[in-house]
Amino acid sequence: MTEELDFLGQDSDGGSEEVVLTPAELIERLEQAWMNEKFAPELLESKPEIVECVMEQLEHMEENLRRAKREDLKVSIHQMEMERIRYVLSSYLRCRLMKFPNQIW
Repeated sequence: MTEELDFLGQDSDGGSEEVVLTPAELIERLEQAWMNEKFAPELLESKPEIVECVMEQLEHMEENLRRAKREDLKVSIHQMEMERIRYVLSSYLRCRLMKFPNQIW
């Protein structure tokens, strides 16, 4: 997987810079954001650029799986990986949503 993904990051001056990540690095960042959010007592800064890129990556993976042979073992492995990524993403978003009532009051 040599495909690289772009997303905008904020630099220290408030401007935006483009960061290029491989899919593996993107998933690593999602997992780090998920763990940080899960164990932080308060709502952390949102990571919409990571969420958006992961969702786009999942769409590309789904398109690739539709074109692949169903009997291939690699297809099953890729489907399991997609489900794992979906779980991490939804858990990250769920953790954030559960903290909202605490932030409102």
